[in-house]
Amino acid sequence: MITAVDGTVTYSVDGRPVFSSGGKTFPREPMRIHLNTWLIDLPFAGERTWNMQIDWIYAVDGKAVSVAQVQRAVDGLHRNGINYINTTNRQ
Repeated sequence: MITAVDGTVTYSVDGRPVFSSGGKTFPREPMRIHLNTWLIDLPFAGERTWNMQIDWIYAVDGKAVSVAQVQRAVDGLHRNGINYINTTNRQ
């Protein structure tokens, strides 16, 4: 989980903060989320396959939320049969 609020960016894994930074590293412009798979050259030839699975990317603008709040929101979406909402393109 990445939380950017009050001038500090905090990176957490399973609800435990592992790193925080601020100052120059705090976002000054609106941000986007990009997902990518980087494949390296391997010592064999032939076709390769990969499988990237992401259950949810959940973002809240303007406030920090807890892991529990995110989980409740995503669980509610699942219960309602909602498996995709794109709210990142709002102007």
